[in-house]
Parts: sequence; C-alpha cells; structure tokens
Amino acid sequence: MKIRDIHVRKFRNHTQTDAVFSEGVNALLGQNGEGKTNLLEAISYLCLTKSFFGSTDGVVLQVGENRFEVSGELEGDTGIRYHVAVAYEHAEKTKEFFINRTRVEKFSDVVGQFPVVVLSPESGAITTGGPADRRRFLDFVISQSSKVYLEDLLEYRRVLRQRNKVLFDSKVSRTDATDLLEPWNEELVDRGTRIVHRRHAFLEELQPLVTESYASIAGGTERPMMTYEPSVDGKESTSEEAIKQGFLSELKRKAGEEKRFGITLVGPHRDEVTLEINNLGVRSHASQGQHKTLLIALKVAEFLYLQNKRNEKPILLLDDIFTELDAHRAKRLLALTNSVGQSFISTTSDSVFPTEFNWANANKRFVVHRGTVEHEGARVLAN
Repeated sequence: MKIRDIHVRKFRNHTQTDAVFSEGVNALLGQNGEGKTNLLEAISYLCLTKSFFGSTDGVVLQVGENRFEVSGELEGDTGIRYHVAVAYEHAEKTKEFFINRTRVEKFSDVVGQFPVVVLSPESGAITTGGPADRRRFLDFVISQSSKVYLEDLLEYRRVLRQRNKVLFDSKVSRTDATDLLEPWNEELVDRGTRIVHRRHAFLEELQPLVTESYASIAGGTERPMMTYEPSVDGKESTSEEAIKQGFLSELKRKAGEEKRFGITLVGPHRDEVTLEINNLGVRSHASQGQHKTLLIALKVAEFLYLQNKRNEKPILLLDDIFTELDAHRAKRLLALTNSVGQSFISTTSDSVFPTEFNWANANKRFVVHRGTVEHEGARVLAN
C-alpha cells in the first residue's frame, strides 16, 4: 500500500498542505511543534478514519475553524488506486468518509483496507504500561486483519456498556437484576469467547515473528515470550468450548462481586498479555534497551503479520522515534524501512540517516515548518 499524495485543510496547524510522496522513505524534517506529527496524524485519518493517538475529531480541528478535510490518492500493491477523503463538521458534530467519492456508511468497513503500522513514543506503553495498553495493541492489529474480529469487538463493547448499566442501576436501586442480566450474559459470553479465542491464535502466529525480529536486533542469547492471560477459567485450553465454559463458570462465581461493585468483572476487557525475556517479566526486570528492542520487534512482527494476512504491505509511520534509540537499534530500524515499502519518518534532523543514504526518486525529504510542507531535494537540516 502506498499514499501517492495528500491534501490537508484546517487540520491541527496545517491550514493548507499538499504533498506528493515517494514510494520509499519519506522523511519529515523540522523542529518540535512545527507539524510533523500532525501530518502523520492526517495520514492515519486516511487509513483508519481517525487519529492513531486516539484524539477526537474536535481536537484535531484547527482552532477557530468549523471544518477540516483530508484527502489523498492511495495505491494498493496490485496497482489499484483509491481516492480517499474524510471531512469533519464541528457545528453538526458529523464526520464523513469517502472512497472513490462514494460515502462509506460504516467506518469499521475501512479498517484494514489500507493497513498501517505506527511506531511512536506512545507505543512504548505496550511493554511498559498496563494490561489495557497491551489489549489495545492486540485489538488494533487483529482488527486490521479480520473484519469478523472487529465486528465482534465493537458488539462486545456495546453489550458490555449495556450490562454495566444494568449492574450499576441495580446497585444504586438495590434491586435484583438477575433476570435483566440474562440476555446480556449470553451475548457477552458468545462475543467474548470468540475474541479470546482469536487473541490466543493471534499470539501463537505472532510469537515466531517476534522471536526472529528480536534475535535480528539483539542476537540469539535472549528469547522473548508472550503469554495470553484470560480472566476466565480454562486457561490451559484454547478451544472455543473450553473458553466458553470457563467464561460461564467465572460469571457465576463473581456474580456477587459484580452486583456489589456494579460493573462487569469477567471478560476479554479484563485480560492481560504477559511479556517475558528469558522467563523474566519485562515490566519488572527488563532494561531500557530490552524494552526498546522488544517494542521494535513487536512492530516488525506486526508489519509482517499484516502483510501476510492482507496480502498488502502496510504503510509504516515512525513518529519521532529515533531520538529514543541508540545507534544500533536506529540502524536496524532504518534497514527495515528500506525493505518494507513506503514509510514516513518524522525527525528533527536527517542526521539520523547514514551519509550514504540514497535520497533519489524512491526516497524524499520534506521540511515541515509552521504547518507548511516543502520538498527538500538537497539541503540537510542540522540539529
């Protein structure tokens, strides 16, 4: 997948930005606060219908304006081209997404059609943050590879909200909600079982890719391991039936607690992914270098996984990540960008690239300054 060009209007600090990208590395150069990350964020709107930061549409709208627009031409690996556009109206609180000038009714239909992998300083939460950060990583990757999973996930979240409301109302009114919970329990278990089963399968497929990627960066003396830790019984089995029975059993066991706290305590929204290196927990024992190596390995594995599942090379967005890496890891990551297809790298200086880096037709440098973008053919920015 490639983005051939982009047109950004009233988005963050980009009043009117137009750029034609290369098929290889696109370096976005500029000091902090000039709009480099904002341009990557606009690209994510074309691929995901939203910001990879999770920012709301009203937040990315330029201050004092009522409407932003982002459009561009994308090209798949088979040569098929797509004109993609997204527009948000603040007064009406409405957003519209178009592919080839046809309005998309469900934004979820877009997810995975234009696969993208994002590595930013915020991505570090995958290895350093809490369980929700790792669940978010799983859901983001699997959703881009499986529309069925995304549908289950969205429906599960809807059911969870409704079930939590029943529990909360019951707690406040001090009434028995057993009968009211029954239909929500059935849907929660059905959708939740499929989600847990798919997450298990995903980690099994991702593990060898992570192991290989980690070894290519750190050598063969360290072995990363990912283990899915569901909040239900039957942890030793990954069959759907075993997961379902464990789910039902745990719901019964925690029924009293759920009524007391007024919230759902069982399900994939409570699950964890344990990360280890040489059988030691990453959060408690890993060095800073190991955290960074594992994060890069996870992202490389994510790229390879999506490429295999979608038969399409994802677009790679690297946001101000090289200042966080030592020379060895930076070199390994740059080597990856030369082999994956199209990538976008925001950085304060192109000194992160080796002097022999080929800034020819396949690779381009852009200078981003106060929300404007210019193609930079020769000049090298210094820190």
